Amino acid sequence: MQLAHYLKPESIIVPLQSTTKKHAFAELVAALCQREQLSDSEKLLHAIEEREKSSSTFLPMGIAVPHARIPDVNDIVMILGISPAGIQDEGGFAPLEAHLFFLFFSSTTEKEFGKHLKLLARIAAVFSDPQLVADIADLKTPQQIFARIQKRERQIDKE
Repeated sequence: MQLAHYLKPESIIVPLQSTTKKHAFAELVAALCQREQLSDSEKLLHAIEEREKSSSTFLPMGIAVPHARIPDVNDIVMILGISPAGIQDEGGFAPLEAHLFFLFFSSTTEKEFGKHLKLLARIAAVFSDPQLVADIADLKTPQQIFARIQKRERQIDKE
């Protein structure tokens, strides 16, 4: 599974305007709804917030992967937001900060659940190096970010 299958330069927001987790999630959901022509952004944001209540999606390497399974999509829809300054995980168990936010929704069907898990695993594998996260957070354009992600995926696929 390649991230480029779900992520395109036009689905990368750099920089995020938000400075809090709550606002970052809202900014990303609104942008994703506009890009994918999804309705009811409040419902989608609620799904992300409910998922986040069960366990934070902030990871130690400097990324957050807010995600939810919903019946409103047939395939995975994703957006990436970049916060060069970083955003703190308020209320998390450990004080974590994220610079890259991979927000996505997948279908609630059993067939799609496997894709959902594979995407989570792929994101974790690609961004296991905190230095890569820092390098990407410093890039200025969606095209640069997309190219850097593709380069890293090619490296992983050769290993």
